[in-house]
Amino acid sequence: MFFLRKTLPQPNIKGLFMSFYAVARGHNVGIYDSWSQCAEQVKGFKGAKYKKFKSRPEAEAFVQNTTGIVAPETSNSTPEDFWPEEQTIELNSLEDSELLAAVAAFENQSNGETRATNKRKSNTDGESKAKLKKHPVHVSNVWKPVGSQKINEYTFEIDSEGYVIVYTDGSCINNGRPDACAGLGVYFGENHPLNMSRPVTGRVTNNVGEIQAAIHAIKTARTFGIEKLCVSTDSQFLINSITMWINAWKQKEWRLKNGEPVKNAVDFKELDELLRDDNMKVKWNYVKGHHCIAGNQMADKLAREGSDMYRRLNKTK
Repeated sequence: MFFLRKTLPQPNIKGLFMSFYAVARGHNVGIYDSWSQCAEQVKGFKGAKYKKFKSRPEAEAFVQNTTGIVAPETSNSTPEDFWPEEQTIELNSLEDSELLAAVAAFENQSNGETRATNKRKSNTDGESKAKLKKHPVHVSNVWKPVGSQKINEYTFEIDSEGYVIVYTDGSCINNGRPDACAGLGVYFGENHPLNMSRPVTGRVTNNVGEIQAAIHAIKTARTFGIEKLCVSTDSQFLINSITMWINAWKQKEWRLKNGEPVKNAVDFKELDELLRDDNMKVKWNYVKGHHCIAGNQMADKLAREGSDMYRRLNKTK
């Protein structure tokens, strides 16, 4: 007995595993075929919102439901690479390429390698735990105000460890574009005379605002005799840079692993020098942006006012 065998068309294997990256808030709204394309649209964009989907219709629906517009056609063909998480990502300030590279390296470690590294070092200085987290273990978990303290002529909120609490933030309108306008904000408390808002100097980016805000806060604290300062910021990039990456940058003469110069090295050098002051202790506290934390909201408002100052100043030139 003979059977006729019909040759069926072969499925498109690549299509079965293809992913679609929907950018609802970013430099260019649209649907992208790879994380590298998506990253270019959300990198440095404050309030970026994007998500990975298994089908284009789902991605298009996400953009339309978020923005009310139909996602435009975007370029294709680059291979899929690193994607941070299988969920909607909405960040207050997505950082420069250094952060993306660091998170990618973290996520790309195999579970076996991670466990082996942790086991070898678990009884030493806790360094492995720091490497296994996107935020180092020494970021403060004690930061909520428990009272106030008068230092010289001003009164400040303090936490349970006696650290003065200050909120800092950076802002940039049209980040990454020629017409970018950036500012910084520092907030010590409601109607506090040391609250500050001003434009950035040097490079005009969101990260510069974040770094210069911390510099101003520390300088202000030192000027008015504060010995213990808790800097609360929503910038993962700033915290990771100061607590995890900066020593390697200095060892490589302010260059990244790939040999490229560290962005904002001038500002980081100034901040690093301030942190070497033995007369003041500085700890870092990460707060999530847009989570109804009053101090963070006020620092963000001041930073945005600083961006507007930058725009007005440069408009008159």
